[in-house]
Amino acid sequence: MTMDWDKAAALLASARRVLVLTHVNPDGDAIGSLLGLASALRNLDKDVQTAVDEGVPPDLAFLPGSASVQATLSSVQTDLVIAVDCGDEARMGDVGRAARQSGAPLINLDHHRTNTLFGDANLVDPATVAAAEGVLGWLDRLGAPIGRDTAFCLLTGLVTDTLCFRTDNVSSETLGKAQRLMAGGAPLTEIVQRTVNRTTYAGLRLWGLALPAAHLEDGVIWTAISREMFAQASYDGHDDAELVSKLVQAEEASIAVVFREKPDGAIEIGMRAVPGFDTSEVAVALGGGGHRLASGATVREPLATLVPRVVAMLQDAVRAGARLVV
Repeated sequence: MTMDWDKAAALLASARRVLVLTHVNPDGDAIGSLLGLASALRNLDKDVQTAVDEGVPPDLAFLPGSASVQATLSSVQTDLVIAVDCGDEARMGDVGRAARQSGAPLINLDHHRTNTLFGDANLVDPATVAAAEGVLGWLDRLGAPIGRDTAFCLLTGLVTDTLCFRTDNVSSETLGKAQRLMAGGAPLTEIVQRTVNRTTYAGLRLWGLALPAAHLEDGVIWTAISREMFAQASYDGHDDAELVSKLVQAEEASIAVVFREKPDGAIEIGMRAVPGFDTSEVAVALGGGGHRLASGATVREPLATLVPRVVAMLQDAVRAGARLVV
């Protein structure tokens, strides 16, 4: 845990213009943290911009403030950059590179234990279940009011990163914070229905194309999604429509992995594990990062060699985890 509270507070106090960013291919915690923090900072009279590569995914456009998020940045003029939910600097993508060229200091607010501490001030606490929880903690230290929009966005981050409070890091304290956000106006039922409980028709078609190629061996279940599958399903994203989270529910699986081919030919690897097993070391070895139960990496290597290599690494992780949970 690295918590530069005083330095982060000083950087924020001296800044009038603030740019808030999050990671490429953003999930509910990334966008919820981005928008929740931006809303709260605007209530503190800061001039706030928000950006993420390719903009807010359509399935998260219901969140307040999503329409103002920029998909690209060119010339950046800001006094402070805040990155939320980014395990390393590269995860900020093109908007992050543009922001760094401004020369403005950067606050790194995250919860991944693999975080590289790339900020001028780092607020990184792996004990928090989501970046949104870290945002709430920082706002509390700043004495910032939590309005309805902020509560709405932060609860979305908590719900999505914990799979609706089902991950093994959820505590009674986590539930207390969720209750507090609900009391502040965040609609839990709507959030769950729009995120955890929903999949688009195109997403279901994508599953239908990828599932016949799924394999299970020595506790690891995996499949790959090609560019042709994305096109055939008419799926407008480059994620897996939460397929990896579905695969890890297989009774015989301890770890699930989905390989996704990006338009530029790179391979996105998404991994999930059941409690007692660890995917993060494999992710770091591949140049990525994340949590024990959820991690990922981007690799430039043909699927023909990448898939067996990664599956073998994960099978080793299953064997190591099995020794721990016996």
